[in-house]
Amino acid sequence: MQPRLLLLPLLLIAGPAISQDDLQDIRDQLGRDVRNSDIGAGYAQMLNLFTSPSISASLLELDDGLEYDILKLPLQLELPPNKRGWQWVLRGTLSKASAEGNLSIFENEIIDTRWEAYSGELGAGLIVPLTGGLSLFAAGELGISRLENEADYNGTLGDLILAPVADGVIFNWDTNARILSATLGFRQRWKLRERYELALNSYYTFSHIASYSECGDMPSFSEDTGTLAATIDFRHPYAATIADMPLFGVAHIGGTTFVGENREALDFTHFYELGYSLGLDLPESNRFFESLSLGYQWNFGSDVEGFSILFGWELK
Repeated sequence: MQPRLLLLPLLLIAGPAISQDDLQDIRDQLGRDVRNSDIGAGYAQMLNLFTSPSISASLLELDDGLEYDILKLPLQLELPPNKRGWQWVLRGTLSKASAEGNLSIFENEIIDTRWEAYSGELGAGLIVPLTGGLSLFAAGELGISRLENEADYNGTLGDLILAPVADGVIFNWDTNARILSATLGFRQRWKLRERYELALNSYYTFSHIASYSECGDMPSFSEDTGTLAATIDFRHPYAATIADMPLFGVAHIGGTTFVGENREALDFTHFYELGYSLGLDLPESNRFFESLSLGYQWNFGSDVEGFSILFGWELK
């Protein structure tokens, strides 16, 4: 997603004595270029990153200086199984996320830009046991998001040319978006020597993201995105306790990749995860939670690096 590439050819023809009519012509041409570009795919993939259940509270830094800051609260309630062992799942996600960076248009012409989104999703799913600890998971979710952009122009052309041309088209706009998601995956659980647990989760999430109520001259977008993720968690007990509550650890390995036509819209396509958490098994008297855990995860990949704070809980 490169707003700079859309602005550059138009601003090369702009001079210090440019008229208001000329500025409007450049702005109209920019709007046409934006509508014919894949920048909408970048916005959609950004919202997919901000709301995907496979991505926890994270900070991701790209090699080009762009930084993603994601705060996410995932909620999932697994209802008691029926006679066949099937379980209904109620799930939801609340997130606040941002992307921030600097764009260099010309020498000494810098744009400080920031995208910010507030999102919420609700849905339901079904866990179907298959055999030997293997189960199938399917779910659907519906959500909305508020996406905003703010930009500050630093340089002699900022208020004179860049703001009249780009505001409301590429920068300084806001929009709402609908998010429709479907997830299909597999879960495998193993019990090792009655003390250790190994869990493998793999799933694919398809999302359709479409904007509405766009402000100014911002073109609408309607895009499909896909995310493929796999994780392995190894849980082991410690001999120690805290306030008579057993202490355990969880080692985590995983990977996430975007798939589909828009997979390169954010200038990175995948990243890997390596982390560790410490947790406590709560007493039977606790009405809501089986356990709580807190950990740290390193995220790394081609053109991207960062970390995640892992906060987990197991409901009764």
